[in-house]
Amino acid sequence: MGFFNIVGARIEGARFLDLFAGSGVFSFEAVSRGASSSTAIEQDRRSVATITRLAKEWDVPVTAIASDVFVEIPRLGNGFFDVIYADPPYALGRYDELLAAIDRAVALPDAAIVAIEHQRRSEPFTIKTTRLKQTRRAEYGEVWITLFEVTQSRGLEVAR
Repeated sequence: MGFFNIVGARIEGARFLDLFAGSGVFSFEAVSRGASSSTAIEQDRRSVATITRLAKEWDVPVTAIASDVFVEIPRLGNGFFDVIYADPPYALGRYDELLAAIDRAVALPDAAIVAIEHQRRSEPFTIKTTRLKQTRRAEYGEVWITLFEVTQSRGLEVAR
């Protein structure tokens, strides 16, 4: 998976957040590459049940939450995440709202990575964020992934 090649060794020990998780493939890939845990948020309850069942069967630290991403992000509270991957439906059209919610409400340590997938040749991010700086765009055919890194963590001290 191209995304994991980009983050490389930074996934080791990371707390991973998988937004619009679908089947949970990114969560499972993250823990298979050494992430300490993954939280998968997906609205479809059947998908969440499958993720939960597989996590239990495979004895991996993946927690699935059945909720709308925009409702759940503010509820994450003090859950710190080092790497976030979001794969929203391209027709969603709420990319700025998603980026703002992550920037405003998710506890992110310095150098945390946020990656948001979107359709090729689209420029869905038009807002200025407080903590996140766009650092890269990876292009994979019809899929582009825009990456942001935390430049200011609001003084959060994160114990591992």
